[in-house]
Amino acid sequence: MKKGNIVRYFPGNNTPDGYYSFFDYIIPWKKSQRIIIIKGGPGVGKSTMIRKITKELVERGLDIELLHCTADSNSLDGLIVKDFNIAVIDGTAPHMIDPKCPGCVDEIINFGEYWNESGLREQKDRIFYLQAKVKHLYTRVYNYLKASKNIFNNIEKTYASFANRQLIEAKAEEIIEDVFAGVKRRDKIALQRRMFASGITPEGSINFLDELFSNVSKRFILTGNPGTGKSLVLKRVVDTAASKGLDMDVFYCPMNTEKIEHIIIKELGIGFVTSVKPHMLSYIRENDELIDMNSVLENPRLKHAEEDINQDNLLAWSLFDKAVKTLSDVKKTRDELEKIYSSNMNFQVTDKVGEEILAKILSYIS
Repeated sequence: MKKGNIVRYFPGNNTPDGYYSFFDYIIPWKKSQRIIIIKGGPGVGKSTMIRKITKELVERGLDIELLHCTADSNSLDGLIVKDFNIAVIDGTAPHMIDPKCPGCVDEIINFGEYWNESGLREQKDRIFYLQAKVKHLYTRVYNYLKASKNIFNNIEKTYASFANRQLIEAKAEEIIEDVFAGVKRRDKIALQRRMFASGITPEGSINFLDELFSNVSKRFILTGNPGTGKSLVLKRVVDTAASKGLDMDVFYCPMNTEKIEHIIIKELGIGFVTSVKPHMLSYIRENDELIDMNSVLENPRLKHAEEDINQDNLLAWSLFDKAVKTLSDVKKTRDELEKIYSSNMNFQVTDKVGEEILAKILSYIS
């Protein structure tokens, strides 16, 4: 049997405004067969269980979406069997998720039933201390990201002041005509799923662009400096696709959660990628269409602002790197919390629970 495919993305992210979650935009609750929500503390085995279930499902030829965690990019927050509208997700903080239609769609499995309470009570003071430290460090992370965003905004506004708006509009119209000419409107409301293709993590800025766009037939790759109209073009694409009833996966920017960075329109086999630092495609395919948005800049005038832009870039990235360094401190602290909980867990029981969840998923599929 042919193995299933895996695609990966981040359902939530560390942003200048704190932790931001798109969980509710990823899973179509009303259309779902089953949503299994796992509750429990750090280190209780949720991610390990999700990984084991994924391995079994992929071996059976099922395509899986893996939801990665920005607190640790190697850890998993969930899996989705999209073709069958089934999900297993981590419903603990910071992405608190509770059932919306208990019993008929979703259910809770509480891993807290399988830990040694007396052992945890002995570590009560240490747990409270580590939790407070994590909270304090996250405040620092988000303040660094907010400061970094403010400087990046300076750069964006500078470039935007030298961009020709008419050229941006013309570029958008050209792309819309190229993509949607002859595409008839579907008699349905478009479904827009929202997520992040890249994450701000303790390991730095991590992205899954190559994997996400590997099976897209035609890719439009946007490059160019901030403020050159990339997100404006992509917003026009999303609006046009929605008006034609086309379903989309829309990927947003962690540094500005209202800004669109990438789009996949599977019904057309088309994808749009913003390939700029810190999320760039590893390779360009022969049929990729490159769109250099720097072509809208009036370069002779821009030279006078180069020194300010360079200084702002250094400062903005320095603050960004400081946020990442602090995230690594968060991870070290969380790792200690996880050790406390994992040393007080009955993993023989949780392994059996994982097997029961797998059997339940397979029963919905067969």
